[in-house]
Amino acid sequence: MSGRSSLRRSILIIIVLAAIIRFIGLSSLPPALNRDEAALGYNAYSILKTAKDEHGQFLPLSFKSIGDYKMPLYIYATIIPVKLFGLNDFSIRFWSALAGVVSVIMIYLITKKPLVAFLMALNPWAVFYSRIAFEANLALALFLVGLWLLLKKKPLGYIFWLLACLTYSSALIFIPLFFIFYYWRYRPKIIPSSLFLVSFSLIFIGLWQVSSQKQNITVFSDPYLIDTYNKERTLQYQKNPLKTKLFYNKYVYFGKIVAINYLTTFSPKFLVLKGDNHPWHQIPKVGNFYFLEIILALIGLLKLKKNRLLFFAWLLLAPLTSAITIDAPHSTRSIFLLPIILIFASAGLQKFKKFLPAIAIIYFINVAYVSYQYLKVYPIKVAGSLPVGLKEQLISLRNSSEPIYLTNVHDSTYLYPLVYLPIDPKLFQQTAVWTLPDTAGLTHAYQFANVTISD
Repeated sequence: MSGRSSLRRSILIIIVLAAIIRFIGLSSLPPALNRDEAALGYNAYSILKTAKDEHGQFLPLSFKSIGDYKMPLYIYATIIPVKLFGLNDFSIRFWSALAGVVSVIMIYLITKKPLVAFLMALNPWAVFYSRIAFEANLALALFLVGLWLLLKKKPLGYIFWLLACLTYSSALIFIPLFFIFYYWRYRPKIIPSSLFLVSFSLIFIGLWQVSSQKQNITVFSDPYLIDTYNKERTLQYQKNPLKTKLFYNKYVYFGKIVAINYLTTFSPKFLVLKGDNHPWHQIPKVGNFYFLEIILALIGLLKLKKNRLLFFAWLLLAPLTSAITIDAPHSTRSIFLLPIILIFASAGLQKFKKFLPAIAIIYFINVAYVSYQYLKVYPIKVAGSLPVGLKEQLISLRNSSEPIYLTNVHDSTYLYPLVYLPIDPKLFQQTAVWTLPDTAGLTHAYQFANVTISD
């Protein structure tokens, strides 16, 4: 009984630790919203006030936003914290932070190993993504809740998988593929499984605007790659037509690119040295995992036994959604990789329990270094890509009726006065003047209410 009480106490401490790390100072670190966060928050605010999004669409299933068509669930869920706490950084990031805590709980319930929960609580990828309004982070938590329920043979888990599919576009690829292996391994009841597939199909069709827009970021739609392929194929065809048809067709060409992207997701650079190339997705000079986690995960690949086949399928499928995109490897699109590597790391540690003190010292040196990079270096580095100064200026102008002039329309500057002033959604819908779509299909409002934005 005392052992069980000690286990419960340990889990509670881990959960509290995870919550503190994710919620303390949530409004100030990162120091300002990025444009995607601002778009999520303002559309939630607009729905709350007018039942329409920023473009005046009534309760949409996909949000046009700046032209990148966002998934609906995070926005609709954000109505609740915006109603409770107002439109601010904290309320916009609330669900991602809570999802980070839920993921810690779920990874323990799935594995029954406190160590995995502890690793999840302190992992740099998990912490960093929980403190920014990433739809992917909420989708990951919903996936884990669903998996836990399904492993307990409760079909209710399918509901959470469907909710994940309404939250982030990568789930539309990863979850149905993962379902195939889950169904093959556990043979769940046919009726709930069939209902899941039907419901998923309806969601996919309903979110076609989102899906079709996301096709523009795949390697198959990249103009540069297509042009390169056509030129190279023409040259090769002149030399040897038969060989070109067999070995230099579009399936081989794009297949190689996807394979390279897939393998780079498992590269040391992505996993432990840097992460991906986007400044919004990384702590300076820090990868997505501590190097010790990766070493232990490699050992755990051989050690793990329970749910082995399902977990291997999880590991192999997780990078696919990132691999088919032009900027792979991509931390957000690879988010489903995060917990499974920690599960393998936990299994690897079981083999070296007698070295636990030494491993703990190395681990906490890792934690100390990453903490310094995040708390001290990151706010300085990220200030150049976030509207840190603009945030404070706009907040100081909240009660002003004077005209406001801002620059840099092409960075979606308009979203920041919408959030930080904030602008009445009905007034914005009536007065917004929009740019034409740019080469990426993005549009921006350059005049609304008393705000004018120019280059």
